[in-house]
Amino acid sequence: MVTASITHRTPPALMYARSTRVDGLSLRAEGATSVCGRIRRARLAALGGRANGYARPPLRGPVTPMADSGFFDVPDGRLFYERAGTGPAIVWIHAAIADRRMWDREFDLYAQERTVVRYDVRGLGRSPPARAPYSDAQDLRLLLDHLGVGAVTIVGCSNGGRIALDFAVQHPDRVRGLLLVSPGLAGWNPELDPDGQPVYEADMARSGEIVAAWNAGRQDEALERLLVYWASATVGASRDSLARWMKENSHEIFTDASGQFGRAAETDTAARLGSIHAPTVVLFGDRDEPTMGYIVRRVVQSIPGARRVDVPGGDHLINLSRPEAFDAALTELLGRADGRSPGR
Repeated sequence: MVTASITHRTPPALMYARSTRVDGLSLRAEGATSVCGRIRRARLAALGGRANGYARPPLRGPVTPMADSGFFDVPDGRLFYERAGTGPAIVWIHAAIADRRMWDREFDLYAQERTVVRYDVRGLGRSPPARAPYSDAQDLRLLLDHLGVGAVTIVGCSNGGRIALDFAVQHPDRVRGLLLVSPGLAGWNPELDPDGQPVYEADMARSGEIVAAWNAGRQDEALERLLVYWASATVGASRDSLARWMKENSHEIFTDASGQFGRAAETDTAARLGSIHAPTVVLFGDRDEPTMGYIVRRVVQSIPGARRVDVPGGDHLINLSRPEAFDAALTELLGRADGRSPGR
């Protein structure tokens, strides 16, 4: 019986691949949790093209210039961030198989009417690896303080969703709303949802094959299989970019060199979800890794008023595989979150 727990960046299935480590393959909560080589999908064809067949909504003016970007110090490390736009703030937190660049399209689009902030978590993208224990939720708070940003709407995918939830239970006064894309959940373990046991074991077997390929030196095979595992519905330029991002971040993805220092285990967020009162929308694609469905179910059932949106044809990275559904959900959430008092 699978009984391991998810505490940090570990994906629910891949973590089982190594019996000696809770984090297994350590895809950083890639389920409990962008590497585009600076292409930005050719700015999505000069900001008017398509990703996965989805026509991006027309912008009202030129792309908003970057207001601020660079590194800032956190305890025993530093993070790379970018900020643009003006107005109510949205913070974008990436999945652990990517980095801040998975939000290229959204960062430009939503900067037309809002302040947008994105950053690389430790060890991914341009943020250096962690060398000492740290807290992702604390890193996020320090970033917001550094930028002088108060209450925010947080968009988090996978491990980014896990960070968003950790932050929401620790700093409810800083959260106006949550859009969670197949989020990870600190404190979740298969014993909490035993009806999924056959699913967990099947996913464990698939994960083990990916790990075995990596450990045998077949890195290209491992990365391709990992791409299919998490992003089977992402196609075209988006798929090409994601593959490139994963390859650039592969060392951290497969070793969890930074994630192993994370202190998410100190916060049993799964037991504290009921304290979240910010408007919350949770997205889940029917082509996502199946174990994620049980985590999504628990999150939605535990947060008062949370709404679940099932996305046909969506995989783990719904903003890449089904951007139209992602935009619709975020538009709905922003309508609910704007003007409310954080923490209520």
